Amino acid sequence: MKSKFKITIDIEPISRRLFYTEDETLYELLINSGIHVRSLCGGKGTCGKCKILVQEGMNFLNTPTNSEMEYLTQLEIREKWRLACQCRVKKTQIQSIKTHQPPQIRIFLPKDLLSEDFKILTSGKSKIINLNPNVKKIYVEINKPNLENPVPDIERIISSLSSIKDNKGIYSDLSFEVDTIRKIPLILREDQHRISLTVYNNKEVIDCEAGNKTEDCFGIAFDIGTTTIVGYLINLHNGKIYSIASALNPQTAYGEDVISRITYIKDNPAGLGKLNSILIESLNSIIKETSAIAKVLTSQIYEATIVGNSVMHHIFLNINPTYIGLSPYVPALKSDLNVKAKDVNLEISKSGYVYVLPVIAGFVGADTMGVIISSEIDKEQELTLAIDVGTNGELVIGNKDTLFTGSCAAGSALEGAHIQHGMRAAAGAIDTLKIDPGDFSVEYTTINNNKPIGFCGSGIIDAVAEMLRAKLLTRSGNFNKEFIDNERIIKEEKNLKFILVNKDDTPIKRHITISQNDVRELQMAKGAFFSGARLILNHLNRVNNSDLKIQQILLAGAFGNYINKNNAKFIGMIPDIPDDKLFQIGNAAGVGAQNCLLNVDLRKKARKLQEKIHYVEIAVEKDFQKEFASAMYFPHLNLNLFPSLKEYAHIPKR
Repeated sequence: MKSKFKITIDIEPISRRLFYTEDETLYELLINSGIHVRSLCGGKGTCGKCKILVQEGMNFLNTPTNSEMEYLTQLEIREKWRLACQCRVKKTQIQSIKTHQPPQIRIFLPKDLLSEDFKILTSGKSKIINLNPNVKKIYVEINKPNLENPVPDIERIISSLSSIKDNKGIYSDLSFEVDTIRKIPLILREDQHRISLTVYNNKEVIDCEAGNKTEDCFGIAFDIGTTTIVGYLINLHNGKIYSIASALNPQTAYGEDVISRITYIKDNPAGLGKLNSILIESLNSIIKETSAIAKVLTSQIYEATIVGNSVMHHIFLNINPTYIGLSPYVPALKSDLNVKAKDVNLEISKSGYVYVLPVIAGFVGADTMGVIISSEIDKEQELTLAIDVGTNGELVIGNKDTLFTGSCAAGSALEGAHIQHGMRAAAGAIDTLKIDPGDFSVEYTTINNNKPIGFCGSGIIDAVAEMLRAKLLTRSGNFNKEFIDNERIIKEEKNLKFILVNKDDTPIKRHITISQNDVRELQMAKGAFFSGARLILNHLNRVNNSDLKIQQILLAGAFGNYINKNNAKFIGMIPDIPDDKLFQIGNAAGVGAQNCLLNVDLRKKARKLQEKIHYVEIAVEKDFQKEFASAMYFPHLNLNLFPSLKEYAHIPKR
């Protein structure tokens, strides 16, 4: 007999929300919902591969079974790891579940369990960069010692370096790492005193190899996002990217946004160490993966550069980020940093270094500095708005004369969280969508052309924009009462929903819908972006006693790259400017990390930019509440701000 109760289960890190309505295991729920997870035994409990972490609601589940006692350690059981194929809701808990606020259960799927094909942005647009890395390799042929002139190895190396043509004394004051000195006697004699020296910052010899290895000089640039991590393996000799690898940030197991991770650290004495260690483990996995793809030794990676928001920056460095989340939102440090790779447990060359770009302010981190560096917004003539669209929205407004920045809490709706059928950009996610205003029929595309199982951020923006054009929604975000009786509009638990895909056309055998609550989540996100930009611009004009207007927009980040920019403007997420002034610049933060890896002068520029950038605390700005409330309308309460959107003359206000 199937159970008639209904509970809500949130699935991380893919931000899917599922409804458990039958007496099934969590493994069966995942499979039946189109989420492909690895299991050698097909859910029979005999392989122990379907490990999941129960973050909330363990008390609603059955006690560990004999299979779990066999395949899980006692520590894993204490830490709330379970086998998905053995977990089901206890019937004795049904009454408690009914009264518990949803989501009643939250589980995390580790990377090795997921077999979903995620779409993670790795590319970005960059200006031409002059190659001037902080790590270089020098090939030199050393004079051999003899009885008449028994000069020590190090002295002969220094002497030979000074005689190189065009040296101009650059390497006249070199120091040698102790580990390098230990290697030199054997390495020097391995290939007839022909040797390659790896030099850091023109001052320190951090490695040596026999023969000419000048072309085997690598660095890796990391963009550590709240949700995703991307690593770029780059040859520092020629500036070319040799391989790229990405992963979902494993910290999502402990919170989908930075505030929840700060809370986890604050509430758990070992929380910081845990989040740091799983992050480093993921970075090292990317190092190994990129090295394997490029057929490069990890010992030949001599430097890493890091960008990330302020909280990711602190956790990477194992610095407590608690006070970033508390007024007055102060980071532990803002300046850039050079640290030994071994001091942060990054598995590159033993003598390698890590360069961390500077933080700008509380919630405006090194990733925003990366965006500024790569976009060169500081060189623009026109006043430009750069938006790094993510869980947190970082905004920069400026040009060659001025730079103002701030951060808005856009929430994770654009990444699928808190949206019933929302999901991250993975195979089967609806990513583009059109609605016929005549019969409300829907055309869509999905990632990898898989059958639809939900929709990602670009899909929800398209859906809302198209519902507005079809007058299914009013400007206030309400369902239009004129069409409530249409067969594509259904009502469940007092929540109106529009059917995007009929259940018969999906592998999950449930309608894929967009609900009134989903529209509200998008309104809050888009309202945060638009009001944030308005408030920063108002602050800039007030301080400069000017009346400047935004003339061009740069959309950065994965979401900014994949969305339909016209629809983003149509719903009022970004200001109304001509289409030819809207540019999608990809993973600009990641490109900033690459650029600082390739040219050390850009690190000096970052330090100078820190002094130039004005930070605006958006939430305490005058008229914050009024601006946010007005921006909740589509496209805005004041249609005069969107003169090009003539269609709104025919869309009801309420």
